[in-house]
Amino acid sequence: MRDLVLVLPDLFLTDADADLRSGAASRPAALTRLRFAQATPLRGGWRGALARGMGRADLVAVDPAEVVAAAMGSATRTDDDALHEIPRDPWLVAPLHLMAGLKTVHLAPDGLLRLPPDEAAELAAAHDATFGADGVTLRPVGGAGFLLEGLGTAVGAVAVEPQRLLGGALDDALPGGAGGPALRAWITETEMWLHGLPLNRRREARGEPRVTTLWPWGGGEPLREPLAALPVGTAAEAARWPRVWSDDAWVTALGALAGGIVEPLPGAAGAEDALAPLLAAAEDSGCAVVPVLGMGLEGLDRAFIAPAARAVAEGRLERFTIAANDRAVRLARADRWRIWRPRRDLLEALSESGA
Repeated sequence: MRDLVLVLPDLFLTDADADLRSGAASRPAALTRLRFAQATPLRGGWRGALARGMGRADLVAVDPAEVVAAAMGSATRTDDDALHEIPRDPWLVAPLHLMAGLKTVHLAPDGLLRLPPDEAAELAAAHDATFGADGVTLRPVGGAGFLLEGLGTAVGAVAVEPQRLLGGALDDALPGGAGGPALRAWITETEMWLHGLPLNRRREARGEPRVTTLWPWGGGEPLREPLAALPVGTAAEAARWPRVWSDDAWVTALGALAGGIVEPLPGAAGAEDALAPLLAAAEDSGCAVVPVLGMGLEGLDRAFIAPAARAVAEGRLERFTIAANDRAVRLARADRWRIWRPRRDLLEALSESGA
């Protein structure tokens, strides 16, 4: 493989002080030190880069929830919906475990939960039994959590992606905008409902964190026209990456709409040979979307960054790019001649340029 892009969707650094905010509880003492090219802002974030790279630049400005809903076959409104102009208004919903402080409520660094399929199905069914009479429904969508539909009063709400809140307070991050009050009301109602949910009691008995809230994000601007002028499974232009590896629901949905190949991430998280199946692919280039959550930065470094650096040094990989949500850094074989560049680890390189 000549070119490999590694996307870290849940790694954020603030512009003010390059503070780390990710699924890792703290900054590791040592990471692989590399001569990276200077970090640059990533236009449209990692989703924008991936949509363009898979030939669907027309989806860059589309809400993530709309993309997932379209791929699941739920973006087409019924005649009755069209008649009454009732948007389905999809939202992605993440199950979270919150921690109460003296004055604020925080989302713990490991508070973004990934429920097993049976628990996700149970939670969705219990939600619909309670709230479904009002037309509000939940559907499991893999690692993204759930797809919420039918909350039409939340149109125009603005909500923050939960990965941006890991390790931080939620007080100033509650949904705002025109539909913010409706979205906040749904969050409050579901929090009271979750408190007595049998699923939570079983999780607590097993020593697992309770689902204390359901956090909607990625919606708010329903489309008035069909999502894609192109048929599902058709790219608007040639794809940069013929193959993408990811377990992310949005990436899988994008692949379905673009007709690209999206495969599950190979191997176990943190395995030292996790990069080998990617480098062995026959394609000239590829992209892997790897969450830090559950692996930690040290595990990520061991499984992907250090092996990729060796592959570049040995000539088995010409270029290695890391996209950490809003920023990107690149390591190329030609960089070995630029001896004036200091050796920096991933976080140091990313912190040099704001998004």
